[in-house]
Amino acid sequence: MYRYCVPIMVGLIALSYGCGPLEIQDTQENTVDQSVEPSHGAGRVKEPNAVVHRPQIQSHYARFYHESQRSRVSIRYRNAGLRPANRVRTDLAVFLDGNSVPIEKDTFTVPTLAPSRGLELRGALPDTFFDGVMDGKATLLMEFTVRYQDEQGKEFEASSTWQFSRSTMEFFLLEERAN
Repeated sequence: MYRYCVPIMVGLIALSYGCGPLEIQDTQENTVDQSVEPSHGAGRVKEPNAVVHRPQIQSHYARFYHESQRSRVSIRYRNAGLRPANRVRTDLAVFLDGNSVPIEKDTFTVPTLAPSRGLELRGALPDTFFDGVMDGKATLLMEFTVRYQDEQGKEFEASSTWQFSRSTMEFFLLEERAN
């Protein structure tokens, strides 16, 4: 029986590495590359390929942790589009049981965020909140908003809302909005 299990497990593990999360791209306001190539032999024409030609900033990997006697939150974001994002402005808000929490954050404006480049936004919370969240007495939400422009000056905004799960000790994504 074991001689059959090992090859099957190796095959399943190898297949699982090829599977990943699907990226959903908002193409309503995007430029589309309409390149059409004739196929050889059958006389058919290939369908146009849709490619996003604008900046598209996505957030990921939100964290809540304790470091140097302080409670900290952070979130990473990156430009997943094919064009640079200009005048990137970020904002981070933290809520404990629906009430806004004062936060010291690295709010700043980045002149240009190139495609496939990422940054991290961090914030420090008052230390009293860490125990309440870790004891399960309080619900911690984090809202991340980023505003940016494309090369023509058109403004875009993306935001995401994350909730801390005490069972997994990580944030999970509740909602993501983009225009």
